[in-house]
Amino acid sequence: MIQQKYKNKKAILIATGPSLTEEVIETIRPYKDDFVIFGCNDSYKVVDFLDFHYACDNKWWKFHYDTFKEKYPHLQAWTQAKEYQDKLTIIKGKPAKGLSLDSSLIHWGSNSGYQLLNIAFLMGCSKFILVGYNMQAIKGKKHYFGEHPPGLSKNSPYNKFVAAFNTIQPEIKELIINCTPNSALKMFKQKDLREVLCE
Repeated sequence: MIQQKYKNKKAILIATGPSLTEEVIETIRPYKDDFVIFGCNDSYKVVDFLDFHYACDNKWWKFHYDTFKEKYPHLQAWTQAKEYQDKLTIIKGKPAKGLSLDSSLIHWGSNSGYQLLNIAFLMGCSKFILVGYNMQAIKGKKHYFGEHPPGLSKNSPYNKFVAAFNTIQPEIKELIINCTPNSALKMFKQKDLREVLCE
């Protein structure tokens, strides 16, 4: 069961698209205490002020778990991977349109960035700022770090990702601000990160 521990808080959600740069991270840093900072997947490697982390699958955790725990030994981290139920928090999920309104599970949306958004929503956040949410390759680059290492999926069905975000309920879309340059997620308000942080 997901508790509303961040009720009415503002959230910054950090995904791993190619627009996630050191400049973006350092732009957020002075404001980190004003927001709940959610990260997914490899964002933990470049962001040292996360409040929450999520990565969906077993293969990712098998590759990253030790490195993650060395950097963030006490950070709350969630997953769908039942193989890590003794080490991480397991949250149930299912394929369905829109964000889940049921605090016992999330909707998959075919990608971790979508799942992270659903968690932040169910935790009670009232505003969602997206960074690193490109959902498309930029100059042939899929992630800020390039490609996943051997053994991890290199498949990124971006059309499927974007289609999932399009199903989000209209009233929830209004709470989302996309501060990701070169993002395929045109269904959300697009604003400059600095401008939003200073509001």
